[in-house]
Amino acid sequence: MGSSCQSDFDKVAPLVINDTTFNSPKARKVLVLVVDGLRGVALKEVAPPNMTNLLKKSTFSYYSVSDEGYDEATTWADLFTGVSKAKHEVTSATLGNNKLNLYPVVFQRIKEANAKVRIATFSYSNTFTDNFTSDASVDSRVTYNSDTEIQNAVLKELADDNAGVVVGMYKSVNTAGSTNAYESSNQQYKNAILQFDTYVGQAMAALQSRKNYSKENWMVIITSSRGGAAASVVNDNTIFSNPKVNTFTIFYNDKYRSKLIDKPFTGNVYDGNFVRFYSSKGVASEAGQQSDAIRAELRFDDALKSSTVNPLNFGSNGDFTIELKMRKNLNTIGTYAPSVNKNTYIYQWPCFFGRKIAKLNASGGAGWTLSLEQLTWRFVLSKGTGANGTNEIGVNADASKVKIQDGNWHALAIVIRTEGAKRFVYLYTDGVFNTKAEIPEALWPSIDTYNAPYTIGYIPDDTRDPFDGNVSDIRIWRKALSDETIKQFACDTYVSSSHPDYSYLASYWPCRDGAGGRFKNEILTENGNYDFKVLKGGTPLVKGTELANSTVWEKSTYIVCPISLPDISATVPGSDDITAQILSWLSIPIKENWNLDGRVFLNN
Repeated sequence: MGSSCQSDFDKVAPLVINDTTFNSPKARKVLVLVVDGLRGVALKEVAPPNMTNLLKKSTFSYYSVSDEGYDEATTWADLFTGVSKAKHEVTSATLGNNKLNLYPVVFQRIKEANAKVRIATFSYSNTFTDNFTSDASVDSRVTYNSDTEIQNAVLKELADDNAGVVVGMYKSVNTAGSTNAYESSNQQYKNAILQFDTYVGQAMAALQSRKNYSKENWMVIITSSRGGAAASVVNDNTIFSNPKVNTFTIFYNDKYRSKLIDKPFTGNVYDGNFVRFYSSKGVASEAGQQSDAIRAELRFDDALKSSTVNPLNFGSNGDFTIELKMRKNLNTIGTYAPSVNKNTYIYQWPCFFGRKIAKLNASGGAGWTLSLEQLTWRFVLSKGTGANGTNEIGVNADASKVKIQDGNWHALAIVIRTEGAKRFVYLYTDGVFNTKAEIPEALWPSIDTYNAPYTIGYIPDDTRDPFDGNVSDIRIWRKALSDETIKQFACDTYVSSSHPDYSYLASYWPCRDGAGGRFKNEILTENGNYDFKVLKGGTPLVKGTELANSTVWEKSTYIVCPISLPDISATVPGSDDITAQILSWLSIPIKENWNLDGRVFLNN
């Protein structure tokens, strides 16, 4: 049932649209069952029999979404006006200052189109009954104390020959979730889901046993008004990671085909244990940052510093490629422009990887670094004698194309490539070429700064906002990889010997060791001379002083190379689609001046 792909159906704007699928003289009618607190993913995991059976003739989704404000009244307004809170302005159960007069509830629109349609609503909430229904728009509107009473009322209404639009709203699943847990593994929550499924089965049996059912054409809409807090969610830093807004939607008709509207691809999960590189001290104290920072260093003995046998020394003319994965946390310190940066993903200049001679309380250390600038990143190469002209170049990834404004993993690459008598640096983000700049010849020697360690995390230079995040999957190649190769392998979270340039791989640190104080080099394993050592503080590292406390390791399951979509939630049903679907099914033309946000899903 879940094999149909999203391209098999049309989701269309609602302007003057009505669903003419299966045009016939049969009377069109609608049954709407709304349940609070049923997460779509939990429904998928439980797979209750009655709703699962309906999917054979439904357009459906386990990943539909409700309003992120997480208020029932807001979602009810979304469901039954067809617009979001930006228009109806229902933000709480008090419904103060709402604009339901400008965006009427669907029952009013139905009555204006055909006053003869019988409409009945049965809810557990006086807030819903008193504010979203009226004697003028609804023929029977009752509030009950229990789901059992609501169900009995729905079944009674379905036995009425004149029934036209029937709405039942249920609360027991949400009660079970809030009392216990919104997890399919919780027995009370699961039992509540199964009980609601029994209600669905009873309603379908009552509908199909109607005396005139063969002369009627029913659309059955089953959805949840909201989800619920749950821990068993993979964080992809999109709306789909918020279990509170994860709902489900079923559009059923006995002539429909099975069509799954799945969650859009947002990237692959990068699962593992990582070190959090950060300093709790801000710009006011560089010395404090250095003494506090969790970072990692690869220092060479004197014999290896400038040795030609050291594969991590490139010489003044060597081509090479550095690839790594980086993710950043929210900037909770934001000491540089805190009114702009704090609690955002904006950082001002902190280094997160490089080989540069550090100069505490001074600028211009010789070497190179990768650092953050605003929402993008940059490569900086410096002679260490100043910050202007031929003494330094800073190459920014184009901020108009590259905005790292989430907490996901991003694949970054720099390539140093010789072209004729010139050398250039190329930057890539998530496998995509971003920018290119020439390296002045005067700066070539700074590419190999033998007295500086390779460093992950804090480097005391340009320390306006301390970096806070993770770095992993570091690959150094003694070759300028091609655009095609970088694009193909950038988002992989490992390096396979089948890689076409594997013989040029000089070093590889997954940085997912999981415990201890080292990042082991998977290529150069002799004597640990090429392992990064994790440390806290700024004292130059000596052998045996690495930080072995496993508490610096954190398990995470974020997305790598996330897919960027301008409005990712529009790819699945939302609460505001329900009104458009009802009106379309009842062949009520949706007028442009109604300004509905919801869309119509056609199943042909």
